Amino acid sequence: MELPKITESMIRAGASPESFRRGEEYYREGAHSNTAIQSSVLSGECAGTYAPYYRVQVELDEVGVANASCTCLYEYGGYCKHIVALLLSYLRHPKSFAVRKAPAELLSDLDHNDLTAILTKLMQEQPDLYDRIEAMTSVPSKSKKKRRKKVDIDVHRRHILSIVHSLDGMRMSEAYWHVGGLANQLREVEESAMKFLDAGDAESALDILLVLLEESSRGIENIDDSNGELGGFVGDLGTPLAEAILSMDLSQVERDRLVRRLEKLIDYAGDYGMEGNLDIAVQAAKYGWDDAPKGKASLRGDGSVFYEDEDWDEDNEYEFRERGFPVDSGFDDLTEAKLNVLDRQGQTEEYLALCKQEGRHLRYTLKLCDLKQTAEAVKYAKKNLTTAEETLEVARRLRESRLVTEAIEIGERGLKLKGSKANLGEWLGPVEEAQGRTKQALTAWTAAFGEDPTLEIYKTIKRLAGTSWGRLRSEIMAKLRRSHDKQVLAEVYLLEEEWDDAIKVAAGRDVWYTIAEIVADGVIQHRPEWVVQISLKHAERLMSEVKSKNYPIAAAWLRRAKQAYTLLGKSDEWKKYLKETKEKYKRRPALQSQLARL
Repeated sequence: MELPKITESMIRAGASPESFRRGEEYYREGAHSNTAIQSSVLSGECAGTYAPYYRVQVELDEVGVANASCTCLYEYGGYCKHIVALLLSYLRHPKSFAVRKAPAELLSDLDHNDLTAILTKLMQEQPDLYDRIEAMTSVPSKSKKKRRKKVDIDVHRRHILSIVHSLDGMRMSEAYWHVGGLANQLREVEESAMKFLDAGDAESALDILLVLLEESSRGIENIDDSNGELGGFVGDLGTPLAEAILSMDLSQVERDRLVRRLEKLIDYAGDYGMEGNLDIAVQAAKYGWDDAPKGKASLRGDGSVFYEDEDWDEDNEYEFRERGFPVDSGFDDLTEAKLNVLDRQGQTEEYLALCKQEGRHLRYTLKLCDLKQTAEAVKYAKKNLTTAEETLEVARRLRESRLVTEAIEIGERGLKLKGSKANLGEWLGPVEEAQGRTKQALTAWTAAFGEDPTLEIYKTIKRLAGTSWGRLRSEIMAKLRRSHDKQVLAEVYLLEEEWDDAIKVAAGRDVWYTIAEIVADGVIQHRPEWVVQISLKHAERLMSEVKSKNYPIAAAWLRRAKQAYTLLGKSDEWKKYLKETKEKYKRRPALQSQLARL
């Protein structure tokens, strides 16, 4: 496939202004190494703050960036600085990326003895690989159809324990930053269990998942999981457990025994706030494929309804629906597990029937996409999908299948539906523009800007609007003024050289001091009098608090004041002020150290 020629505007559109700025710095510093391109996938290693390096991967397609991931902890939306830096490296120096063969092509000329020798050497050099490879060799392979002997669960337990205790030698403060990586390794074990399920060995899958739940839960006692990364993983095991249980033919005695074991494990996880959706595994063990009994309806905090016991009167359900409350049975995730099982077993008709029965219109549409019934999928989506978020999922699936025209059609419809349109607009805008559909791209970006305004989206809209910008700007600015993000409003005023309006934003109530910094730096050449005033105000407040951690910030404000005084031709006033300040705070050595650098 011919790789697309990505543009800087595409990269900016996918990242926050701060991420792009930091990514630009990383690119200039040459922070990436081992950059390569394999088929349509870019990869590289980027120098890390809390790890020696982060692994970055970006998948491209004919209309830009399809997927991007990084092993860093960034979770604020859009591309992190490491992804930005990799994309900028590819944009500006594509020939610096080593061209790599696909793994299958690389290994195709090696025979059994060659592969054995390579693996043996790796295992000797890296002993930690042994437990992992031992566990992997027991996992069913698609290339081997013969039935495997019963899995040795102790092999998988040892592998799980080696992961859970992999941070034991670290200081607590250091280990904290590696909990996410630990959880990802445990997810690989979960994926191994699901391969048993894919191969029809539900018993082995369940055994591995139960040990995974048990040992991962115990691991919390020695790990600082303040970010909830390990707890989130444990809490999400309910669905794979339920899938394994639903795939087995259990007697009532076996069900009762399994329920007791699960309840014990869930109680333990619950003591640490990790129960998540684990209860659906209990429901699967109790009821299997039978419908669970409905219970008493109660309102959740978000206004939705759930059932608590078996004394549910369907008249009550009717009343709740008439009042406009969403109603569910409390077992929605169990339905998802059932659909996953049917999908895995290739029972397509039963899968589609359950989707319709339970109103799972998104999954029904996605299945039609997978079945290449594109026309029917688009028609069904138009009739049944009700939110912008749902249409975005379908549009992405169509794009993955290289059905760009259909993806755009669904995406454009999604902009007219309820729900958040920020992600849909940001996804659709570059796709529309890549197809030369400027007007439609403008509509998508405008929808995104209305919910999640950024300076880069503002610039994109202005560029796309062309001669109609004068008329559109008033609408865009009205949306921006209604937004809670005053920083973007200030940045737009600075971009448009509307200095006094930017100052009004910075001087507003409850405005973060970072906005005042941005405005002060932006208007210093044009409104130095105001910069002197605001700089001395913030500097004196910070110096008066007697907190040494604030002194570097105060000094930064004083540097702005010094520059503004110079622009005003009042350097003597600055020197006098600095001398008086040093005298005033002469008993604070930490502050004096900062002042001496001015």
